[in-house]
Amino acid sequence: MAWKIILGIVLFFVVIFSVRVKVWVHSEDGVELKVGWLFLKFTILPKKEKKPKKKKKEKKKKEEPSEPDETVKEPKEKEGDNMFVRFYHNNGVDGVVELLHGLTSSLGGMFRRIGRAFVFNELYINLLVGGGDSNETALKYGKTSAAVYPAMGYMVSNMKVKKYGAEVHANFIDGTSKAMVHTMISVRPIKLTNAFVIVGVQLVNRVLIKFLKGLKVKKTEAEKE
Repeated sequence: MAWKIILGIVLFFVVIFSVRVKVWVHSEDGVELKVGWLFLKFTILPKKEKKPKKKKKEKKKKEEPSEPDETVKEPKEKEGDNMFVRFYHNNGVDGVVELLHGLTSSLGGMFRRIGRAFVFNELYINLLVGGGDSNETALKYGKTSAAVYPAMGYMVSNMKVKKYGAEVHANFIDGTSKAMVHTMISVRPIKLTNAFVIVGVQLVNRVLIKFLKGLKVKKTEAEKE
């Protein structure tokens, strides 16, 4: 009976964590940031202005003479007591390189999994570029277009983007510049937790166990005899 309760709890959390968390970001005159999950929706930005609270008059306390701070100097860690130095002495450069390779490959895999977990349901960019005169406006328009369109193409090609659009216009009339960015991102929390669990197991196997083994001094052949 107990295993059925545990299984039911696990399934409940799996279902809950499989529901997408949605984040809306809209930037035009100001920045709006909203987060939604299940039937809940929160407005993070802009923050609501709080009414200033009336400050209570505090009685002035008599200043007591400050005592001199006595800082206790902690003894510096000896070189022989440093685990990383001990690992280096026992395993050399090759051991350190192998350890770092395991660390970077595990973290790199985690970031790739996290990146694939996020979905851009909407991504729209609208820019109005202006300058002091027509020549400056044309130059800014060219530079902005050369930066925005390839960046959008890279995101669409390498990330999950459903609806998207990018527009850059030159403002030759009054020379003012404006920008509008709107996006809606969604992610399943279970994919993030899975990424952290996987990287945790990999770090234990590829880094922690090797590191702890490397702290032990290797016996020479004479000592073995």
